[in-house]
Amino acid sequence: MRILSIPPGPRRDRALALLFLLVAAAFRLPRLGFPAEEVFDEVYHAKTALQYLQGENPTEWVHPPTAKLLIAIGVWLFGYKPWAWRLLPAVAGIALAPVFYYFARRALASERAAILATTCLLCDGVYLVQSRIAMTNIFAVLFQVTAALFVLRSVLEDRLPIKGMLLAGLFLGLALSTRWTSLWAWGFLGLLMLVVRRRHFFRPRELALTALAFGLIPLAIYVLSYVPWMQQGHPLKDLWPHTKAIWSYHAGLRATHPYFSKWYTWPWLVRPTWYYFNQDTHELVVRGIVAIGNPALWWVSIPISLWAVFTGARARDPRRLFSGLGYFFLYLPWGISPRTLNYSHYLFEAIPYACLSLGTILDRNWDAPDLRWAVARGYVALVVAMYFFFLPFLLALPVPTTWYYFDIKGWRPWTWFPSWV
Repeated sequence: MRILSIPPGPRRDRALALLFLLVAAAFRLPRLGFPAEEVFDEVYHAKTALQYLQGENPTEWVHPPTAKLLIAIGVWLFGYKPWAWRLLPAVAGIALAPVFYYFARRALASERAAILATTCLLCDGVYLVQSRIAMTNIFAVLFQVTAALFVLRSVLEDRLPIKGMLLAGLFLGLALSTRWTSLWAWGFLGLLMLVVRRRHFFRPRELALTALAFGLIPLAIYVLSYVPWMQQGHPLKDLWPHTKAIWSYHAGLRATHPYFSKWYTWPWLVRPTWYYFNQDTHELVVRGIVAIGNPALWWVSIPISLWAVFTGARARDPRRLFSGLGYFFLYLPWGISPRTLNYSHYLFEAIPYACLSLGTILDRNWDAPDLRWAVARGYVALVVAMYFFFLPFLLALPVPTTWYYFDIKGWRPWTWFPSWV
């Protein structure tokens, strides 16, 4: 590849980041207007985006506004059309590719590890699906990873950079004003600050910058995200009761859903969520969208993260500890979440950290003298193969009905288990 002929350094990193951006765009922009209807939570989020533009009270109020306001940009520019309300989620999904590459480049020991980690993330089914539907999740992950990038860059400097900390605060605020689950990323990154800076943390300058990045700036952005809501006749003093109402809604939610799943089943893909399914009896094809993680990634996410934590602790390797603990910090709090109606795609916020751990172990074994090199390269090939195998049901491509229902002793090509239907 021509990129690899560029000497290692910022210029090659920019070229690789651009390459990942283009690959992400190639899968996220085509056929963005299909299905030509609101699917799954688009009936809330896309509709709410339109209501913000029309000055109406939002239908969906149980998450902070930022994601819906961003979705509204596409609707404002191009009208209330499926591809328009999905445009900004697609842009967020595309942007996540280069951002994650830069994040992995800083978090991991080598360029190759970062390339492998980013390739794994690009091959995740939930990442693709969430980038092509008007929901909040892709924005939350983009802002969390971007905040983590700036925090990581900042804490490793001899002197905390003002610009880096301000940008970290900006993206923490955007994450928190998108989904409250970003509090777990906020807590993990705050702990990172405390552990890495140690005695420097309590110096007045560092305390002030930390307070700005983790307190004042996120709080200000959170409040500012409610300005359109306030313009609908809600004074600022109503924001606190509104916040308590959001908490009460999630804590008291006892509704059911066919694709509900327990948090401890998510890495094992016990119950992926179908967003759309249509069987065309004239064309004899089926089309569907299922938010299913790449089995080659999700099934190893817990083992690889445990490996990163234990071997990282034994070797005193902060890189492995960072990626392993990051996964568990963003996953395990679901076990104590008061909300009971949850879906497996919520694990997506933790998957980038599992990809970091995978990048590390794949890089270590890529040129191993024994058969480990074949295992490492074969694993990456499997990840890519699984991505393309499930691609028709990530993009709602037409699949012959006979193929979809082809049965081999109860096993079907795309629904391996009864719970996948």
